[in-house]
Amino acid sequence: MEEIYGELVRWATDRDVELSGNKPQTIGTGIYATREIKAGETILVVPTQALRTLDDVPRAISENVLRNISVHCLLAAYLSLEKTKEFAVWSAVFRTFPPFRVTAEVLLKKQQKNFQQDRSIVSKAYPYVSQEEYLHAWLLANTRSFYRLALLPVADLFNHADVGCETLFSPQRYIFTAGRVYRASEEVHVCYGGHSNDFLLTEYGFLLTENRWDAVCLDDVVLPNLNQEQKYTLKKREFLGQYMLDPEGVGCFRTQVALRMLGCAHDQWRQFADAEVDDRASQREANVLLMQFLNTFTKMIQQTLEDIKNVNIGQTNQPGLLTLRWKQIENTAKQSIKRLGG
Repeated sequence: MEEIYGELVRWATDRDVELSGNKPQTIGTGIYATREIKAGETILVVPTQALRTLDDVPRAISENVLRNISVHCLLAAYLSLEKTKEFAVWSAVFRTFPPFRVTAEVLLKKQQKNFQQDRSIVSKAYPYVSQEEYLHAWLLANTRSFYRLALLPVADLFNHADVGCETLFSPQRYIFTAGRVYRASEEVHVCYGGHSNDFLLTEYGFLLTENRWDAVCLDDVVLPNLNQEQKYTLKKREFLGQYMLDPEGVGCFRTQVALRMLGCAHDQWRQFADAEVDDRASQREANVLLMQFLNTFTKMIQQTLEDIKNVNIGQTNQPGLLTLRWKQIENTAKQSIKRLGG
């Protein structure tokens, strides 16, 4: 296994990829410091000629699959079909990753729809590519590519943290710079973006125990309390849905707008929605409504946790991940209730 990763580093170095003070671990994903790394130090440089992007997909594939389809679909097709010696060293590393152990049937609905659409396109052009093979490639392109636009050798082994190395891009190269000091043998992370744990779980299959970007969606308890006229007004103003609650606050601005739609006179709501006033006078009514919603929400959470105990689908670790996530959600809701004086 160590030989496979060593060969990847040699292969990448031959293509002017520069590593400084770090190396891949020898199974799965992860980049680790080989010495102390200083904050601001450049630890990895990947020139654009080493990338795999839409421009690198052979014309025979891109024209045979179809034009005007997603880059994600084409990259996945490329990973499924690329068997050249040039790519063999890189693809050998992909085969060392722990299996995704997922089928199209247990993907979330949106992902399943996207996968089935891409799979249908590729299977018509290349019927000998099995669904399992394409699904593995599709998930690799989803979880290991940068912005779903490019595959970067070595850099695609970085794991995520809510704060990670800075990534700078130019037409010539990607440059990764340490955002803090790393001790020898410590894992070096990048940040995939300011994503909540819900997003990380559905897109990548993992959670963070500490996540500065985490937030909880309250749509399930807010939307049922809005009548059709209120929903229409909020939708027209682009305030319908995505009512978020973060661990440090009492609801985002969208949430506060919806609460005032339910608890204030229309003119008062309009002025708040237009940010014409800092309407602290209506905050008490908004807090009362939010407290009611959060108490309802905690009951829903408790029922969901009970339901998860009876889940008999997926891998053995997946109910545990769901339980952990719902306990995080419960904790966020309880913190907000406490902050509101409940």
